[in-house]
Amino acid sequence: MNTESRYTVYNSHGQPVAFIGEPGLSSGKKAMRFFMSENAGNFRHTMQVFRPDGMPMLTIDKPFALMTPKTQVIWPNGTLAGSIQCQFGLRPRFTLLDAYDRQIGEIRGDFFGWDFAITDWQGYEVARVNKQWAGLAAEFFTTADRYAVQINFQLPDPLRTLVVATAITLDVVLRESRER
Repeated sequence: MNTESRYTVYNSHGQPVAFIGEPGLSSGKKAMRFFMSENAGNFRHTMQVFRPDGMPMLTIDKPFALMTPKTQVIWPNGTLAGSIQCQFGLRPRFTLLDAYDRQIGEIRGDFFGWDFAITDWQGYEVARVNKQWAGLAAEFFTTADRYAVQINFQLPDPLRTLVVATAITLDVVLRESRER
């Protein structure tokens, strides 16, 4: 069983544009995730996003949380770009916050957590994230998920950066504990 989160981000032409992993994850944390797999999504996940040439792009940090985690998205220089705050409800919902905790957008998912609309602070849809069907074998025998992020138009930062970090955040917050 793999206890380390790893992702590859592809552009629309199928070329890798980023790699995401948890470098430096200690053996102790891996063991805790393995033996407490039903609660693995509650544990801290600190993921580094790198360009294909190895240059850092972002850090996505989801702290330990039992109820509503607040995932921080951090620039390579250590400055907070913003946060993605999970909300309670029957359908998945998240608030996008800038570095000063002001709401700049929202993520609303369907009942099954496969289709997510992302809106700006005025309620206009600016992007969508969809969990893609990976095939019968992949869905039942692996923890691999595929997401498509569609950004409708050029977005200002930090909204653009938070939208890009959304698929990883959704996977860690909604799926990590259920699929191990």
